[in-house]
Amino acid sequence: MAPNRNSRRGIRAKETPPTARAQRAPKKKQALRQQDQQRPTPIAELEREALLAATSEGILVLSADGAVTGANQHARSMLGLADADVGRSVRSVLARTLLAGTDGVPLPVECWPGLRALRGETVRNLDVGIHRDGRTTWLSTSAVPVVLAGGACGGAAVTLSDITLLRTLEQHHEQMIRLVSHDIRNPLTSVHLNAQLLHKALVERGLEKEQRFASVVIAAARRLDAMIEELVDSSRVRSGQIRLELRLVAIERLVPEILARNACTLDTSRVRLALPDGPVLITADIVRLERVLVSLLLIALQNCPDGAEVALRVALADDEVRFAVVVPGRSPVSEEPPSPPSSQLGQLRADHGYGMGLFIARMLVERHGGRLWIEGTPDRWATLHFALPVGGPEGENPRPASTG
Repeated sequence: MAPNRNSRRGIRAKETPPTARAQRAPKKKQALRQQDQQRPTPIAELEREALLAATSEGILVLSADGAVTGANQHARSMLGLADADVGRSVRSVLARTLLAGTDGVPLPVECWPGLRALRGETVRNLDVGIHRDGRTTWLSTSAVPVVLAGGACGGAAVTLSDITLLRTLEQHHEQMIRLVSHDIRNPLTSVHLNAQLLHKALVERGLEKEQRFASVVIAAARRLDAMIEELVDSSRVRSGQIRLELRLVAIERLVPEILARNACTLDTSRVRLALPDGPVLITADIVRLERVLVSLLLIALQNCPDGAEVALRVALADDEVRFAVVVPGRSPVSEEPPSPPSSQLGQLRADHGYGMGLFIARMLVERHGGRLWIEGTPDRWATLHFALPVGGPEGENPRPASTG
C-alpha cells in the first residue's frame, strides 16, 4: 500500500541533512535584519533625534549601572566621547579627565552630577572644570534621576552647558577689581590716618565744631573701605572662591548670639525677635549666615522711621527655615511665612538701591542652596525674606552641631 501524502512529507523532513538547515539559518537572520533596516523609523524617534541635535546644550543619558546609553554631538565634544564609549561605564570615560570645582579643588569622580543622580539626587547648575588634553573646559552641569514605577532608579539624564568663556570673563573681572581696590586703598588709608590725627588735635584744642567735621571724614573713609571690601567679596562669591564651612547649628540659639555679638554695629534694642517653638537644626556656614542676617538688619534699620522697631521672624515651613526682616511703616505683611516667588524679582534688580550688601547676601544664600527675595515693590517694600534648606546645600557634608 502506497504511503499517504503526510507520511511522505514526514519522510522528506527526516531525510533533510542537518548541514542544510544550518546553512539556511544565517540567511534567514540576514533577511530579517534587512527587513528591519528597510522598515521606516518611527516619527517619534526621528523627532527625538532632531531635538537632541538641535539643542545647544550637551545631553547625556546613563543607565542604572552608569553606562553611557546615549549622547548628542555636543555632549560627545564636551566630554571627549567616542563612538566606542557608548555602552561603557561613564566612570571609565571620566577617568581620562581631571575634574575640579570652582574653588580649584579636585572633584572626585563620584561627586560628578551624573553619578550623584544615579544615587537619587537632583543636581542643578553645578560648575565643573574638566581638564583634558592640556585644556580646561568649564561645564554647568545638571542631572536628574530616572525614577521607575516602583521607585527604583532606572538611570539618569545629564545636561551640559559650556561656560568657559563666562568663567574667563569673570576671572578678568576679578583681577580688575583686585587691582582697582588695591590702588584705591592706598590713598584712602592715608586719608583715614590723617583724619584721625586731625581729630585728635582738634580734641586737644577743644574745637568741637571742627571735631564734628573730622568725624564725618573718618566715618566716610571707613564706609568707603567697607564698600571696597564688599566689592572684592562680591567678586569672590560670584567666582565660587568662598568655600562654605558647613555645620549643624541650632537656630534658636544661634540667632540671639549673632545679635549679641553685633550689638555695637546694630541697634539691637530696636530688633524684635520671633523664633519658632522648639529646636530647629539647620546646616549652614555660621560666619556667612551671620553676615547675611547683619546685612539685612542694617538695611532695615537704615530704611525705617527713626526709633521704629524692626521685626526678625524665623519660621520652619516646607523643609526649609525662612527668615523675614520686617520693616515698619510699610504695607502690611502676613503672619505666615510667604512662599518665595520663582522669579527672584529679576535677580533683585540693582539690589533696589541698597548697595552691595544685599547683593552679597543673595549670593551667599544661594551658595547655601537657598533663596532671597523682597516682598513688595522697589519703592515701597515691606519685608526682606530668605530661606535655607534644612538639609543644607546639595553635595556638602556638615560638621557636628554647634552654635558658634
